[in-house]
Amino acid sequence: MAGITRTNPTAVALGTIQRNNQQTVFKVVLTGSGLGTMTDAAGAAKVTDALGSFCGTIQAVDADNLIVVADRHAVSIGAVATAIAKVLDTGTFTVSGGVATLSDSETVTVTEPTTLAGM
Repeated sequence: MAGITRTNPTAVALGTIQRNNQQTVFKVVLTGSGLGTMTDAAGAAKVTDALGSFCGTIQAVDADNLIVVADRHAVSIGAVATAIAKVLDTGTFTVSGGVATLSDSETVTVTEPTTLAGM
């Protein structure tokens, strides 16, 4: 049987996320009161449905925040921002890095936190 080699991190450190597989957590912040929000359960369902094909765990914390767990080798912050922007905005939006700027100038910002504490 092959041995297992820990590669990230090499030693457990307080305050550091230890990944033992390819999963990661993405934090999503929707900014605004127009297109950049999930105003109700139906709006949240559109967003979570769009992410459900590639995200393993999703929690809509409130109308402005999501926590998403996905395969970090197959999914980027830009892919998450794009999937959300597609269902929130029927107009033209842009994505740069993990920030989608919607047609009404509101934003969807996706980050990969370095700590889970306080999320």
